[in-house]
Amino acid sequence: MEYLSKIIKEKPQETTQKSVESNKYFTEEATDLFYKEKRTARGWMSWIIGVFFILMSFFGLISDDFWTRTIILITFGIPGVVTIIYGFVAPIKYLVFDRINGVIVMPRNFRSAVSIPFSTGYAKVKYINSSPGVISALLGFESSKKKGKVGGLLTEYNIKNYWTFTIWYMDKNRPLPPGDAFDPYRQQDFERRKAEGFPKPLYPSKISTPEAIPEQQAERKRIGGW
Repeated sequence: MEYLSKIIKEKPQETTQKSVESNKYFTEEATDLFYKEKRTARGWMSWIIGVFFILMSFFGLISDDFWTRTIILITFGIPGVVTIIYGFVAPIKYLVFDRINGVIVMPRNFRSAVSIPFSTGYAKVKYINSSPGVISALLGFESSKKKGKVGGLLTEYNIKNYWTFTIWYMDKNRPLPPGDAFDPYRQQDFERRKAEGFPKPLYPSKISTPEAIPEQQAERKRIGGW
């Protein structure tokens, strides 16, 4: 287990308008106010799990023992059918980054979502044995390091780059992260920060996070001093 600090250390992967429009990577919204990803067991994920359970239940059919056959069918067959049905009717849940209010809304399976202030929450990397000889990493976000904490999964892919994006986006005093998905909102985000006097960033960065154009960068430097 490893906790990650809130420091921008690298340029995150660009969020493209094409990925939002095509729902690639489940990104549904990317603006100056909210970044939203679909997180749900609805669809192909549930169907694959359900088919797997049903295939496992077929092993019960080759048994000559009545009780063995019955137990296997109940253990795998019924959950398999229920899981497939769930894939059609499961409510859609979202991971939401609320940039202005500094809150991350974490979806949770079979429970209501939980809102965690980004400033007080913790990013935790958990390592698991996903298969023999293979160790995978999961990036979670939790309300506390103590018992009684709540939270959920941020991502299981390219976790440190994803965390960099999260910090950058959730720092409302910085310009929006790289990517043409944010281009339509950069001017209004710039005007908001300008009206506030270009306050200093909330979280440190080891790389430059300039404005979209040199003229805006010069204005930020003149007014905000950074």
